[in-house]
Order: sequence, then structure tokens, then C-alpha cells
Amino acid sequence: MASGISPGIFPYLGGSISTGQLRSVVVSCGGAVVSGKQGAKLAKEMPGILVDPAAYAPQGKSEPEGLFDYDDWLMRQQAADVPVILTDTPRIPNKDRSALHKALARWDWLDKPALVVLPIESWWLRHGLAWLTEEVRAAGRPVAIVLLHQFNGLDHAGAVAGLLTFIAAVAPLPVVLLRCDISAIGAVAHGAFAGFVGWATSGRHGPLPIRPAEDNDQRDESPSVLVPALNGYLKASKLPALRNRPLDVLRCDDPVCHGESLLRIAERSEVDIRDGRMLACRHNLASTEQLAGRILADAEPRDAWWEACNAGAKMSASLAEGGVSLPVPRWLRQWLELGSPSHHYQDAG
Repeated sequence: MASGISPGIFPYLGGSISTGQLRSVVVSCGGAVVSGKQGAKLAKEMPGILVDPAAYAPQGKSEPEGLFDYDDWLMRQQAADVPVILTDTPRIPNKDRSALHKALARWDWLDKPALVVLPIESWWLRHGLAWLTEEVRAAGRPVAIVLLHQFNGLDHAGAVAGLLTFIAAVAPLPVVLLRCDISAIGAVAHGAFAGFVGWATSGRHGPLPIRPAEDNDQRDESPSVLVPALNGYLKASKLPALRNRPLDVLRCDDPVCHGESLLRIAERSEVDIRDGRMLACRHNLASTEQLAGRILADAEPRDAWWEACNAGAKMSASLAEGGVSLPVPRWLRQWLELGSPSHHYQDAG
């Protein structure tokens, strides 16, 4: 694995990024994952990036079962000369140990570094953890976990603890988080090999179909924005509620924002939603890289990650005292409850 990709945190960009944008990201971050057929085309022009076949989305009854028995995606990646092959695993249903076993045998004859992509729901990190651990250890292959969920698979109780238990149990086999959010930083701090964080919502924790919108259900189409002070994401449409707060919660010092307020993303989105989304993506990427650099360079990254989560929770509590209700996300609360080498969490509530 180390001969193909470096350990650390990198962006997951999808397949719609332009060649110029991709080149800029790779120069800045040192690597990236793109996806789908368009991503495979981009990889031919940009050495060193990985291609996620992204063949794991649930299929309709009238559609083929997937690419699992056809080597089209192997040939596409070989043609792009990617440093590590990613398997084209379809969604692994809960309780289906045979599907997991089959996925772990995919292209096991390759003499080139490969990552077995495991598109699973959080059931496998909780009730199915023993099966997952046993099968991966028996296969002896590096794996890339994709948590399938409408929003965030780590919100389920026990999912974060299960993920860390799995990482430790299969060591020294490399575990990669694919299509993740900033929890990938916490996972790497706790022993994961690498994490690929989606710079847009579509590249984080998914995909599973979201329920159709009802006539009176106006879905918020504004981009999700990483708010460093909260150590989490907020929709751009929610940012104006934090305007003029004395805590300066919206100030951002990443290389994209240069100390300006994140309100500019909300304002841009109101005028041009596409332009606003791109600005949010650039900010998310820069802030994620900045956070990862700080956490993973610390002498004890597990402590540093816990402190970042705790600071975000405290900021949410301070805002709540000022009349702005921002509950601590369930995934973040789980990280806090797990503690760290130097911290034991006690919920004052």
C-alpha cells in the first residue's frame, strides 16, 4: 500500500471536477480519489490519483446486478496506470456474509497494490463486527470502507467504537476510509492508514436514496460548509443565524478564506448556487487539510482529535446559551464519549 499511496488525509472529488481543478488539488494535497467513468478519463491525464468505480449504489430491479463479474473497471484503472487498484464491489447487504467473502476475493490474483472496497452500512460495525473482522483477517487484504447512509452512518450508536475496534483488530492490515467526512481524521489518528474526505456532500457517507420530497417539503439545496469552530458541517442557509455572534464562530483562517467570514459562502449561494457550491468545496477542502495537518502532526493525535471534538461541542453549547440551538451531532458525541489517552468525557447534561 505504501508504495501506491501515502498515509494521511486526502480529498474525494467525484467525477465532475475539471482537469485544471484536479491538477490544482493534487499539487496542493498530494493525491485524490475521483470516481466513475469520467474519473477514469481524468486519471489518464493526472498520474498518481485513484479511481473509485463507485459501482456500489443500490440497483433497481430492472438493472443488472452490477459489474462484479465483469472486469471493465479493472481494465479502465489499468489503462489509467493508477498506483492502487480499487475493486468494483456492489453494496454488501446486511447479514450477507457470503457477499462479504466474495467481495474480499475480488481480483485477489493481481500483482499490483489493490484496495478491496467494502460498501457497507453501519450494521457491519455493530452487529456484524465479528463477521467483518474475521473475513478481512482471513482474506489478508487492505480494505476501503464506504459507509452507506442517507446522511451519516456514524450517527448510529456504537458505529464509531465499532470502526475503531475493527481497525485495531485487523492491524497491521491497512484500513482506508473512502467517501468520509472529517471523522476520517479521527480514524487515522486512531490507526487507520488513510482517509478520503468528500469535498462536497455527495462524496461523504453514501450513497443511499433519500426519500422523495413531498410537495410541501422544500429541501435545502444550499451546500454543506465545514465550520472549523464547530468541528462539523452546517448548511450554508443556516450560517446567517450565527451572524454577529461575539464568539466569532464563522471566522475561518484556512488558505481559501484568509480570515474572512463563512457568510460569504451563504451570500454567494443565494446569488449563484453553483458558484456557492464550488466556493464551499474549496473551503471544505482547505479546512479539512488544515485540520488534518494539525491533528496528525501532534505528538498524540488521539488527544488532539478529542480536543477538537470537545472544542466544537463547547462552542455549540455556548451558542445554545445565546439562543442559537445547535445540538452536538451524534457522531461527534460518540468520539467524545470514547475519550482519548488523556481525556475522559463526562457529559454535564
